[in-house]
Amino acid sequence: MRAVTVVFVVVALTSAVKSADAQSGVFEQDSTLDNLHHAPAYVTAPLGALGGVVRRGTGDVDVLIIPGWGFGADAFERFMRDNASRYRMVAVTLPGFAGTPAPPMPPAGTSYGDATWTRAAEDAIVKLIVAEGLRRPIVLGHFIVGTQLALRLALDHPELVGGVVIVGGEPMRFVPSRRDSTKSTPMPLDERVAGVDNFMAPRWYKTVTQRTWLANNYAAPQYARDSARADELWRQSSNVPLPVMIRYLCEYYAMDLSADFARLAVETRVLVPSFTPEVFADKKQSYVKALFLDSWDTVRKNMSARMTIRSVADSRIFITDDQPVIVREAIDELALLARRSARSARQQ
Repeated sequence: MRAVTVVFVVVALTSAVKSADAQSGVFEQDSTLDNLHHAPAYVTAPLGALGGVVRRGTGDVDVLIIPGWGFGADAFERFMRDNASRYRMVAVTLPGFAGTPAPPMPPAGTSYGDATWTRAAEDAIVKLIVAEGLRRPIVLGHFIVGTQLALRLALDHPELVGGVVIVGGEPMRFVPSRRDSTKSTPMPLDERVAGVDNFMAPRWYKTVTQRTWLANNYAAPQYARDSARADELWRQSSNVPLPVMIRYLCEYYAMDLSADFARLAVETRVLVPSFTPEVFADKKQSYVKALFLDSWDTVRKNMSARMTIRSVADSRIFITDDQPVIVREAIDELALLARRSARSARQQ
């Protein structure tokens, strides 16, 4: 959820809740709920299994697609179909999304900072790259969680990745440190993790109602220009069980990779959606500027020279729908650079 979790330590939690109430008009909790555990009848998948894998295309450039929070591989079916002759594409569904079973919840006391599900997904994707024989694929990371997985792959396994394209993603959720009265200093990682573990998850998300969640989640017009497509995507995300969404979200909130961007050794292109003046002017949607645009400016000063940021006009979170040509150009650029790099390495 976006507005209700801008700040998640004790003092700031109250103001965040008030912000949600003002924007959505819906603010409910139910003390009988426990969204930090699966429903009793929920059937889980083994930790480390992917929800699904879709293979499309016969091109000579390998592309790995990691859909973001709430979405499965099928959300990129149109992009894969239109580029089947250009790329050999493998798209994954993270476990728990698009009707697939999620892993078991980690044991009680496990910190969200351990990123249990996210790291297991990363390990599963590494195994998939090897098993599929992908040749240093261009990794397309989408939205939140998909963005973090793509960047983690590049940071942890640069030898496996030919390049990274981020579409409609956030680098991290900027939260000001309580130790800085100017609110200009990002919250350090230890404070961030403690806030999620001790307050955000048990005191807010555990008992938040489905109605409040949906009212304060990303709005349909933020997903795609086409209104029918935007509504379809909103429904896909909304159909994921609340405990699954909350687990991934809390792991995301407890993560901050921005300090690692300086050592990023893989060419990375960040494509930032522009949204519209109407979205920014709408008090219920204006937060997208801070989340999707300003957040990249926050980390820009610490970025590797291999990482560049581009605003994409007339686009939403699914830039692959709204401006597919620009996404193709970014993939093609990185594929060319990867080939040149490989050729130079052989000559040495």
